[in-house]
Amino acid sequence: MPFTKTELGIKAFQERSQLMNARQRAVFVLINGIRDTSTILRLTSGLSVGVEDLAHLYRQGLIGRAMVPPSGASIMDSQFQSAFAHVPPAAAHKLDETERYQLAKTLATQISGSLGLLGLPLNLAVESTPDCEGLRALLPRLRKAAGPERCQELERVLTP
Repeated sequence: MPFTKTELGIKAFQERSQLMNARQRAVFVLINGIRDTSTILRLTSGLSVGVEDLAHLYRQGLIGRAMVPPSGASIMDSQFQSAFAHVPPAAAHKLDETERYQLAKTLATQISGSLGLLGLPLNLAVESTPDCEGLRALLPRLRKAAGPERCQELERVLTP
């Protein structure tokens, strides 16, 4: 399961808050919204970092679940998910049009950016789109280039 840094987490990291110990700081640096649990634990294995450290960061609100998970989930993710079984999900938040556009543009940029040089024209089109309607118009091109499964989250966000 990939994680992202929250504003609270970034602030706590910058201020060297007591909410994070040295091992947890090392984990926090590696969190980028793409790396899954097993990758983070493997990269920090020399520091004796465990699932408990990630769980602590999550419970403190310093990290959150990433919006778009990578395609390959690992065995470690299922172990990590069981550690979060007791944590209730956040309440659903209805997006206004500005929030919807910002999130959709981020997702569309991630999708088009992952296509490499072949996706450059599409990436430029996404970057120049001023609103959700423009992103909806680009959705068929994104689906054709990246595949429908990679565009599911973007479609969900663009649906009012």
